[in-house]
Amino acid sequence: MKNLCFLPQRVTGGETIWISADNTLQSAKDIIITNYLPTEYTLKYNFSSTPAVPLAVDATANGDNTGWTLEVSTAQTLAWDPGKVIFTGEVTNSTTERVTVVDSGNIQVDASPVRVSSWVAVLAKVDAAIAEFAATPQSSFSVDGLSVTYRSMDDLERLRNYANYRLQLDTATRPKRIIHARFPVR
Repeated sequence: MKNLCFLPQRVTGGETIWISADNTLQSAKDIIITNYLPTEYTLKYNFSSTPAVPLAVDATANGDNTGWTLEVSTAQTLAWDPGKVIFTGEVTNSTTERVTVVDSGNIQVDASPVRVSSWVAVLAKVDAAIAEFAATPQSSFSVDGLSVTYRSMDDLERLRNYANYRLQLDTATRPKRIIHARFPVR
């Protein structure tokens, strides 16, 4: 299935996606899919927002029953991890309940400046464990149901580096990196 280009290619987490003829600032059109009318079908968009918590959003039939409008709320897009979010649009026949994928693609999600990553809490716990390491060289800590046992300062440093890396993935805007190199002329 190909991308029908109703959904934007790029959003910032926390930005509302509103596909509607009433939206004169962006799309100014409803989702109209040939051979599929709201009188016979329902439309749902599925998003791979995070691996553990996928998101499904039902589209609403427009006033003329010729297509649908779709709204993905600010709260829903704020929860998306930065990176690519894969989506599919599925129509379901009201009588037979057969499902057909009619739209698919991905949306590049940029981190919101107000997003707080869960890795901030992990980093704080690791830093506290490093500070306590001198008193108790073998210990553990827990964050949001995750229990971590460590035996050496190396374990803590590796965990801190990993948590910092994940925090950067969650919150960074990923600036372009340019590598300059010189080669000797002979």
